[in-house]
This record gives sequence, C-alpha cells and structure tokens, in this order.
Amino acid sequence: MKTIRNPEFTRVALACQAEEPNDQELYDMIDNVIFQLYGADGLRGLIKEGDHVVIKTNVVCCWQGKRGEKGRAVITDPRIVRYLAEKIREIIGWDNGASLKVIDAVFSPDPNPSDFNNSVSFHWARLNRVPDNHVWPEDVTYDYNGDGILDGMSGAKLVNVDALGEDERDLHMVKLANGRTIPVAFPRFLRRKEEATDGGDYTDVFIGTPIFKNHGFIGCTGSIKLHYGLRAMDSIMGDTGRRGHSGMYSFTQNGTISPRGQQQLNDYLVAQHLVRSYDLVIMDCLTANRQGPCGPTGAVSMTPDPDEAVDYIITNAIMASTDPVAIDTVESTLGGYRYESINVLRTAAENGVGVQDPAKIEVDGLERLSIHRNRLIKAYGPEGRYPLSALGNPDIVTDPSAQYTVSMDYHTIEPDENGMHHVKYTIHPKNPDSKPDIRRVDLTVFGAAVQSIVGDDLMQGEFTFRHSDYDCFNGGYVVGVVSAWDGMFNCVNSGTEFFIPPDGCRDWKE
Repeated sequence: MKTIRNPEFTRVALACQAEEPNDQELYDMIDNVIFQLYGADGLRGLIKEGDHVVIKTNVVCCWQGKRGEKGRAVITDPRIVRYLAEKIREIIGWDNGASLKVIDAVFSPDPNPSDFNNSVSFHWARLNRVPDNHVWPEDVTYDYNGDGILDGMSGAKLVNVDALGEDERDLHMVKLANGRTIPVAFPRFLRRKEEATDGGDYTDVFIGTPIFKNHGFIGCTGSIKLHYGLRAMDSIMGDTGRRGHSGMYSFTQNGTISPRGQQQLNDYLVAQHLVRSYDLVIMDCLTANRQGPCGPTGAVSMTPDPDEAVDYIITNAIMASTDPVAIDTVESTLGGYRYESINVLRTAAENGVGVQDPAKIEVDGLERLSIHRNRLIKAYGPEGRYPLSALGNPDIVTDPSAQYTVSMDYHTIEPDENGMHHVKYTIHPKNPDSKPDIRRVDLTVFGAAVQSIVGDDLMQGEFTFRHSDYDCFNGGYVVGVVSAWDGMFNCVNSGTEFFIPPDGCRDWKE
C-alpha cells in the first residue's frame, strides 16, 4: 500500500440528471463535461484557430426504431454533434486553412454522404420528432437538404468514409503485444500534420462521439468500437474490410461465435487505435441500447419490421475523456457490467491505447456516477431491463451498488512535532458476505482528490499532510472527507468531515 498523487491519472467527466434533458439542458451538459476536462479554457485547451478537426460520429442503422423514434439509441444524437461542431467552428474560424469534417461510413461507395436513396446516409440520420418514416424540418437532422454539409451553423463537411479507395488510404502493418500483425487500411486524412510530408490533408484534432450500447459480439461498445466505421466496406490493400468482419465468421461446431473470433475483432479495433486514436471522446449516454446495434429481431443488414421498436432505456447522461479506454471502462460499469469482462478494453490497455485500471481513473463528481446508476436500478431493475443485456457475454453485476461504508476514525486538530496532520480511516463491509473490491482511497479536500492510496490492503489507512498543502483560503480551515472507490466506480465518502484549523488557531478550543 502506498500514498500517491499521480497527475497522470486519467479523468472521465460525467454530467447527468434524473429527468430527460431538453435541448438547452443537453447543451449545458456538454459544456459541463468539457469544463471538467479543460476548465475555463473549454475546447480552446485542445483546439486552436486554423486547426483541421474531424468528428467521428455513428449513423449506422439510422433507419431503425419505431415511428417517432427513428435512430433513437442507435445513432449519435445529432444535437450533440451539431452543438459540438458549432463550438469548434467558433474556435478554428473559417480562414487560415481551418477545416471541420463529420465522418462515418454509410454503406455505399458513392462519395455523396447524404444520398436520399440510401436509407443509412446522413440525410436519414435524425432525432425523429415527427412520428412517421420521413425526414422533416421539425426533426433534428444531420443533413435535411442533402447538400453534404452538417445542418446548423458549423458548415462542417460530411464525409462518407466508404467512398475512400486505395488512393485515399494508407496501409499500416500494426504489431500487437500478443504477437499478431494486423493490416489496417486507414483513411489518409486522419494522419497528423507532421506526417503529411506530401502536402496533403491531415487532422490536428480527432474527436469521437460514440453512443452507449450493449454489443452482441464484444459485450459493450463505445469509443474503441466506434473506430470500426473507419474500416473500408470491402477488402482493400490486404485489409479484409467490414464485409470480411474480423472474427465474425469464427464459429464453433454448434454454431455459436467462439471467443477466438471475438479476440480477432478486438485485435483489429486496437490496431486501428494504434494508428490514430481520439484526442477527445464525448459519449452520448442519453440512452442505453440494450441490444445494439441491432433491433430485437433484426440485424445491421436485415430486419423483418422497419418500424420495430429498439430495446433501450433512458439514461440521461453525457461522459467525456481524453482516454478512450478509460471512458469505455466507466461506460461498461454504468451498464451494470464488470469492466474486466469487456475483453477489447483489456487488449487496448495491454497495447497502450489507454487506461483500464480503476485505481488510475478519476470520475468527476465523486458519488455522482453511483447515484445515477442507482436511479437506473430503481427505474428499470424491477422491469428486468437493467443491468443491460447479456449479449456478448459480459459479466453482469446484479447489484452494482457499493458494498461498504467508510468511517473517519481520527484526524488531528494540531500538527505533530513535524508540522504534519493525520487523517485515519476504516472501510467496513456492509455485511459479512460483502466483498468491497476497493481499488483506491482518496483524501478529498473541498471536493477535489489531493492524495490517493492504492495497493492491495486498503481497508485501513492514514493520510498525512501539512495544513499549507491544502489551505485554499490563505489561513482558513482545511475541510474534507475520505473517499473510497471500488471496481464498479462506486464512490463512498466517510460519514463525517474533517475540519482542520490553521496551525496555531485557538478558535476550536473556545
């Protein structure tokens, strides 16, 4: 066990509310998670004037859902993409080479990303507010008029990645930690500026906007899986493409998909991220698709009922992170899964794409995630709809709530002879059968973690510090709690706070 404060801990921002957000509340939630990551600088902490910025969205299967809900819980909510794009345009401007693209695959080699005759084009991707099967101005759309430009004020160019041939892709032979070498035909314009030695296009900032879904092949989809839309539709340059779907055709004798097949897909996705991953992920957790990306009886390419309802729940959240593995790890636990059972995340972490260890991931808002998850348990648990589906064989946690409490056993009022203050704590299992699975314990001062204890034996511990280390008010009290985190990202604070006066202060004696 050791006490540390590692500035390299990765952060996952979370904004959520009990009721479904209206448009302005959604925009406020997006601003909130961006603030959690970048502070008052906002996206200017990542993007500058004249940058080339690309947003990878998810519009696959945008025709799915019952009337009035087309695309709901299936595609990235267009309000998120449009609002984000407009914030980016405000920063990058229109001159000095500034470029803004919104991209995905639309299952057609036609360069037109918004073909009216293609039911999975950007034109058909919308928040369906008119309850029929048409696209109307009253809907919140990606491209209502089909001009290839994202609706709204950003002027972002829509790009169909399926239209990119060999002359617009580069072949990368990616060596993984397990020894496999994966051929990846990656879109050339996603290279970094320093790689564009031929004077061609490049991307300064790459942003992913995945949606919260279960996945029938890998258990839970998020920012790692979102990259699959960058793969060519057909075999190209030695890359077998989406139609040669890695692992999809690896079956056992009884017709079920084998774990070996799943790992082939994991490897390909991770190889893609090793070519170029996201600089920022903003995840649409407004809904959770329990059987995504398919409907209950349909598939990506077939469904017997075009108006079949999608099996989803309302989750009313937005998450963000600069680490695609960390945000997907937290997402999986929001779905009621053990993150360790989502093998693509293990593979990604083993290959250095990001962090999967909860001890090294900070979720903003302390108890916010566990409180919100408890809302989902209360709302959907009695219906058997939460936790999410077992498709893809994730390990489901039937009761993901915290199985422990935290007591603050002792804290000093006056410093010791070395000028140090001490705070001691104990973690208590809720009952003799509980397994708290504690991963990290934080000293939280004025709502911010300032020290962390990690290791194998965390049930009791002690923090030490000088008053001046955490005195935010120049001679004021230092106030805080002890916060314990488990493997499901539950945060439990000690039932009492410590109030440590300035050294030499006598008010507390009076």
